[in-house]
Amino acid sequence: MTTPFGSPRALAAWALVGYAALHLFFAFFDWLLPGDGTFTGRSANAGFTNLFVMAMPVVAVLLAVHVAPVLSHAKLITTVALLEYVVSLVFGVFALLIGVGAVVDGPINSSNDAFDALAYFVMGAAALALIAVAGWVTYQAFVRLGGSLPVAMNRTPAPPPPPPPAA
Repeated sequence: MTTPFGSPRALAAWALVGYAALHLFFAFFDWLLPGDGTFTGRSANAGFTNLFVMAMPVVAVLLAVHVAPVLSHAKLITTVALLEYVVSLVFGVFALLIGVGAVVDGPINSSNDAFDALAYFVMGAAALALIAVAGWVTYQAFVRLGGSLPVAMNRTPAPPPPPPPAA
């Protein structure tokens, strides 16, 4: 039996990056749209760094690229995963920094309150570091497949033109 995706491995890889994309989409709008509490409170609970979900794209890349034979859509799967990691890292950093305001909102009356605020920041930074590692693994697979960053991001500035010859 064949699937429209070619193999069960391809179906699994697409399902993993698809689920992560849906998670980030809904996390973004849940974070921005008013409703449940303040913006800082929503930032403290934003789902951009959910480690279970953010492990899915790197698993998809490993399935697509590092299990022989390489899938025909491996480069596209890797590109989608790489974009998901960029989105997760950028919005995760903003949410972490804004969310500190909700965690330390009000007086810190005990050492437990201070420890909770420290734990929020340290564990948030650690989650971002793990996501960055998964992003790096994904980027390495992307480069292995022949991908490169857009020219504007990958180019060093051109040297100035030489001066005109003296007359």
